[in-house]
Amino acid sequence: MNERRKFLAGLSVALPAMAVSAQAAKGETSTHHDGHGMPADAKLMGRSQFPEAEVETHEGEKVRLYGDLVRGKVIVLNFMSIANEERLPISAKLAEVAKILGDRMESEVRILSISGDPENDTPERLREFAEKIGAPKGWYFMRASQHGAAAITSRFYRHGRDTSRPATIDIVQYGNDAVGLWGAFPSSVAAEDAASRVKSVMNGKAPTGELVQAGPRIIGAAGPSFNNRAI
Repeated sequence: MNERRKFLAGLSVALPAMAVSAQAAKGETSTHHDGHGMPADAKLMGRSQFPEAEVETHEGEKVRLYGDLVRGKVIVLNFMSIANEERLPISAKLAEVAKILGDRMESEVRILSISGDPENDTPERLREFAEKIGAPKGWYFMRASQHGAAAITSRFYRHGRDTSRPATIDIVQYGNDAVGLWGAFPSSVAAEDAASRVKSVMNGKAPTGELVQAGPRIIGAAGPSFNNRAI
């Protein structure tokens, strides 16, 4: 019973993060204030109602988060800081995910890593960090203004978090902006499983040739074990 209560409590928090408003499907922008740090004049864009904000990337460029990096793309988004990487190595895990995605990076999917320590994580330091972990093209480390950071963190339901308290796990968001489909996985997930989830929201290709029946993986065949079936 206790486990069920925990599950339901977590579900009540997770469901709003997955919802896309009817207003979002009809128009490009809206203003929003949720009482948890979202600026009243924040612009929420597209089907995903993703906040627009100016960010500075590790390449020293100032760009629009939604208009230049997110619009119409499959995105993996996480919050990080260089100082926290030793204790909470989210970037190290995403580096494994990026290797699995291979040449699909930038052409089909982008990783956006937003610093929660913009004062110390300068573009120069972020560039050095990106080079250190071997971040491929399509992975952007960035910092935002206080106004932009408030909109981004509030939209992804991170309000009220005490970042000074020790943590051993965090959440990585992923989604397809073109269709407004989003999900999340814990930073502790296996890289193969994380990549599989990202691929699940990527745009497919029209089938060619003879159609075959789809189904779960047969035990003993190659592929993720959670797809097993008996026969």
